[in-house]
Amino acid sequence: MAIFRYEAADVSGKILRGAMDAPDAQEVMRRLEGRGYRTVQVQEPTAPAAAAVTPGVPPSVPRSRGLAFGKAISATDLGLFFRQMNSLAAAGFTVSAALADLAPRTQNRALRGAASQMAAATANGSAMSAEMARFPHLFAPHVVALVAAGETGGFLPFAFEEAALGAEQDAALRQGLWLPKLFIWQAIWSVLLLTPLFPSINPDNVAQGFVRYALTLLFVCVPIGIGLHLLAALVGWWWRQPANRAISDRLALRIPVMARVAKMRALASFTRVLRRLLLSGISTEPAFVGAARAVPNTVLAERFLAGAPIIHSGQGLDAAVQATGLMDHDPIQLLVTGQKTGQWIEMLDRVTLHYQEEAANATQTARSAQKRIAGLVTLISMGYVTIVATHGLATLGFKWTESWTE
Repeated sequence: MAIFRYEAADVSGKILRGAMDAPDAQEVMRRLEGRGYRTVQVQEPTAPAAAAVTPGVPPSVPRSRGLAFGKAISATDLGLFFRQMNSLAAAGFTVSAALADLAPRTQNRALRGAASQMAAATANGSAMSAEMARFPHLFAPHVVALVAAGETGGFLPFAFEEAALGAEQDAALRQGLWLPKLFIWQAIWSVLLLTPLFPSINPDNVAQGFVRYALTLLFVCVPIGIGLHLLAALVGWWWRQPANRAISDRLALRIPVMARVAKMRALASFTRVLRRLLLSGISTEPAFVGAARAVPNTVLAERFLAGAPIIHSGQGLDAAVQATGLMDHDPIQLLVTGQKTGQWIEMLDRVTLHYQEEAANATQTARSAQKRIAGLVTLISMGYVTIVATHGLATLGFKWTESWTE
């Protein structure tokens, strides 16, 4: 098998450019004609055929290792980038032309620089997925694998749309998160600023007490607060490192509300990409592997990949999906029925719709949980501050009245 680049036109004359995994150029032409396209040109691969598709490894995507020290990018910026790439690709722009057009208009500096470099590289024949893998701090492995699947199946506009959808879901999950963070930091600073106040006050010498309090703030409390901010920033930087993605994905699956979000999004993404790969004429096993690699959680992606040997042994897609243990009973039965009746795509559509709705509901539940946790932290801190203030005032009052009897 090898990856052939092609350029085809539909009945209206609209040009489609992409890449397809096939044994020869004639097979590429047959698949395109079967989908209603008139083949214009098929380019012979320059790489050895054996390197095209290997089960478990997304085509044309080198694996990146180690830490990345580039600037992080927000999910909103990434979603906007891929949404525009989708529009440009659907309008007939080549990948290099779309990147060259989008790069100077991209606000995020890191993404702008990456787009410029990718535009130059893809203009010289490099695959976009391979170039994206050079920027692991910007593009997660599942996004790289998704674009690789689009290059293989010739549906890059869909791949860009799927990447945009994933980024937009991340942005929706984090929307309004600044308010819980504000509550938590307000609670921390309230404790730091108020705790040393009353022990510092001396009824016999109020001025000396306030000087002592000011020194405590300056040399103890404020440094602790600044240190906590720096520690939070360092932990956040460490958390965003590509090398730690598996750790964060594993931890997300241990938190019930976040585990449901990760699972529903993984199932929705897997079924959408699998359907698109199968419709593109990709054979069953590479389609299954490509869809698994596009799952936005590395732990769940590995569980999906565990189903590939089942397909390799000659069993159906329904058996492979069932072996992962990720789908519920009813969606599994729909896929079994689709396998037996030949209506696999129709049943896959229903399963996809089901998990898309579940993913949206899980995201909303997670956002509500984040707000409740922040509110709980705020209430606990307010209670602590109230107790400290009450105890401090009472103690101060007793000290003050004791001086009256002396």
